[in-house]
Amino acid sequence: MTADMEHLLNVRLCERFGDAAEWAEVTALTASHLRVVVSALGPEDAMTFLTAARRALDEEESRAGTIHLGFGAHLWTHLEDVPMGASPLARASAWDAMLTMHRLSVLDPEPGLGTHLDSALDACRLRLVPAAAGF
Repeated sequence: MTADMEHLLNVRLCERFGDAAEWAEVTALTASHLRVVVSALGPEDAMTFLTAARRALDEEESRAGTIHLGFGAHLWTHLEDVPMGASPLARASAWDAMLTMHRLSVLDPEPGLGTHLDSALDACRLRLVPAAAGF
């Protein structure tokens, strides 16, 4: 992860959760796993991956109380036909980090994985489409 990308991610997380020194344990652990995803995949593929993870999380939440295969299966489905340039090892690292983040969110549901994913997506968007001067 570039220093610029790490800075953007930290800024977005701090905007949502306050000073990093005061983050809840789940936020601190999730933030480190978000860094794994972004540094393994790069901002463009990370955005694709995180968007799929957000959709999988939304799908899991919409199916709560029904029989379904869970977050991992939903994530797999959302990633199945998505082209990514990252290596298989990078994708595996991101996959493991995401499943760990999901497990953390089950163990400690507040503030919720969706909020963490939204922060990382915002950071990726800022990295890929920096604010244009003069527009």
